[in-house]
Amino acid sequence: MIIAIDVGGTKISAALMDNGQIIEQRKVESIIHSDLVNLPEHLVKLCQGWIEKSEYAAIACTGQVGSEHVNFLSAKKKLPLKSQLEAGFNMPVFLLNDAASAAWAEYCFIKNNKTNSMTEYTDKAGETLVYITVSTGIGGGIIQNGQLVTSGDGFCAHLGHTSVQHIAQHSIPCHCGRVNCAEAIASGTAIAKQASVLINKTVNCKEVFQQYADLPEIAELINQCTSAITDLIANIKATTGTNNIILGGSVGSAPLFFEQVTKKVAQLPEIYQLTVRAPQCGADADLIGAYYYAKHINNHSIQRK
Repeated sequence: MIIAIDVGGTKISAALMDNGQIIEQRKVESIIHSDLVNLPEHLVKLCQGWIEKSEYAAIACTGQVGSEHVNFLSAKKKLPLKSQLEAGFNMPVFLLNDAASAAWAEYCFIKNNKTNSMTEYTDKAGETLVYITVSTGIGGGIIQNGQLVTSGDGFCAHLGHTSVQHIAQHSIPCHCGRVNCAEAIASGTAIAKQASVLINKTVNCKEVFQQYADLPEIAELINQCTSAITDLIANIKATTGTNNIILGGSVGSAPLFFEQVTKKVAQLPEIYQLTVRAPQCGADADLIGAYYYAKHINNHSIQRK
């Protein structure tokens, strides 16, 4: 059995998994912004009773996940999380960015579900697939030629920090230091911030879509945001050659947002055409992806020996 953990900014979900199935699961509020320094001990405590049953731990984590450190961007702190957890769990630990984990989950779903309903999807996906999550921020994962694209410092496939056009020609600074990153324009945080200014009332992104989407100024804001994501998708197509984009996240999966992006992608020049699809792995995609990626890496390590 394997321990899988999804470390997010608002919640932490841990599961004991075997044969791709969740045997037991525990969920708690995240402590990234309240007690980050004690995160390793918190995760070990959360998994008590599972450790002695498990071969290793697979962690999907928010932030810039490098081979040695995790840079928790929103908390502006780094932790040597891998070594800390290996000491705490006394077992090997495999660590991956959460959006990359979700991407790997979707890729494995395609590879493992070649049913009649999935045949067209599988054939078109081939060995290259890109996952975009539009939520509080914007993240991503890239599978190129059957391999998950990673880098030693963890700053890799952070698709939200790709610069895109703003159709109203505005210049919006991003917290990364650049201007007009997709995340600065079209993330849930950005949408809520811009909408609050437009209607002169503080609202969150969920309220924007549920209560204010019909207001002309908000409708135009959503139009600007979906155009930014469409531009991001065109950039990804030119970079990776993928024929499939998985668009997920609480914002990306919102029907109005998803439908606008799909229609706008269909209007791109022929060379940029691809298929935009909804995720298949649900709320536990990060856990599932971390589980399968850890098994993938572990099996390769055994084969090399």
